[in-house]
Amino acid sequence: MTIKYWSNFSKRKNSTKQPTGGTSLTVTLKEGTSIEKPTFLVSGNLFAVNYIQAFGHYYFVDDVTSIRNGLTQISCSMDVLATYKTTIGSYNAYVERAADSTYYDVMYPDTHVAIKNEEEVVSTTISSGNAFAFAGCYVLSVLNNLGSGAGFTTYYIMDIGNMKLLAEYLNQDWGAGLTDLVAFLQANFLHTADAVINCIWIPFSVLSLPSGVSWETLKVGTDLVSIGGVDVKGYRITGSSSVGSTEITVTIPHVYNDFRKAAPYTTGKLYIPLYGTVDFNPLDFTSDTIYMEFHLDYATGEAAVFLKDAAGGTGKRVATYTYNAGIQCPVGKVAANAQGFATSGLGLAASAALAVGSSGATAVAGAFGAVVSGINTLSNAVVPTMSVRGSQGGRALVDNGYDVVITLIIKHTSDPLLCICQGRPVMGYLTLGNFTGYVKCLNASIDIPGMASEKDAVNDYLNSGFYYE
Repeated sequence: MTIKYWSNFSKRKNSTKQPTGGTSLTVTLKEGTSIEKPTFLVSGNLFAVNYIQAFGHYYFVDDVTSIRNGLTQISCSMDVLATYKTTIGSYNAYVERAADSTYYDVMYPDTHVAIKNEEEVVSTTISSGNAFAFAGCYVLSVLNNLGSGAGFTTYYIMDIGNMKLLAEYLNQDWGAGLTDLVAFLQANFLHTADAVINCIWIPFSVLSLPSGVSWETLKVGTDLVSIGGVDVKGYRITGSSSVGSTEITVTIPHVYNDFRKAAPYTTGKLYIPLYGTVDFNPLDFTSDTIYMEFHLDYATGEAAVFLKDAAGGTGKRVATYTYNAGIQCPVGKVAANAQGFATSGLGLAASAALAVGSSGATAVAGAFGAVVSGINTLSNAVVPTMSVRGSQGGRALVDNGYDVVITLIIKHTSDPLLCICQGRPVMGYLTLGNFTGYVKCLNASIDIPGMASEKDAVNDYLNSGFYYE
């Protein structure tokens, strides 16, 4: 019979590569030889042979033996991948991995990529622009008859200049120079400061106020506040909504552009002004951009931050954080000094007694004596002389600044691009003949026109990884 042989054909054992050309040779089959592992007898001394084609099959040469001078024995084993290349090429299989970049997906996690015990920290600071203000503003809630659309309490938004004027107004010596008893009592014990319910400082500028506010003179209780001829003014919240909003765009500074953008290869940290640092998964943001949408209720300081993957109302909310951005400011007043007025009150009682005559003097003096006695009692009770409502809120997070800081902690890895020998994840049904290079299937069970042992051998190669060449 006639075969073809090659002396220097080079290929991998797990490859479908087939040779071209070849030299024809007449041989004799050794008696009782196998088709899977045939043995050929060749006249002459033929030792330079490493690959054979016979019976329509391809064979690796396992051994060449000189039987005697002028007779050579060639032992072979079938190359099942080259023999059934056409059938393999038309087979539609579930491909786990492949080296062909046309078909693998860089976003599939690759367990073959090793994580090194090294890391890199990449940090970027993004200005918050006009979203926040270091000077901030004050929100004063008071009782009056104006209302604000948010209940019985009236809210004024004030800058620091007007807040200083209000503080000066509230802390006057209200009883100085007063000799009228009723006026004295009203000035000291019906104090304007008692109509102040609460005061908070928030780190937002009065220049970016929400809708539904108007600039006007403060009315605290029954008083229109003015000092030294200067009206104390603020923005009164008149609408039902006092919520302002702003958006900050943050670009994720990715180093990797594949599955390593996410944990455990990369972890993200995001500093949210006035809230703190939170963890995030970079893959939650499809455009590699985080949109931070801030909402603030000026009346209460309540804040909400939405992390979104697109701008405006189109972006899905990936995370929500709520907190109070308002910092409590204590409200205080100077208490009455009733002792001095008690002495003058005694004088008034004596004078009144002399003025009305002896019949009514005792009654008038008794009445004034009771008042003076009450004032003396109060004067003993107003120690200390200053009263304060509320406590000073902390501003620790304010000192961290208003800029957004995004940080990526990136683990170093082996290079996934060096995938010639193992490929990268494909995870899909594809025709094997479309690939070039390394391919690995999952649970392949190909039907070939060969014996069961040949079918098993082909499936083993497909499922353990082979080269389609």
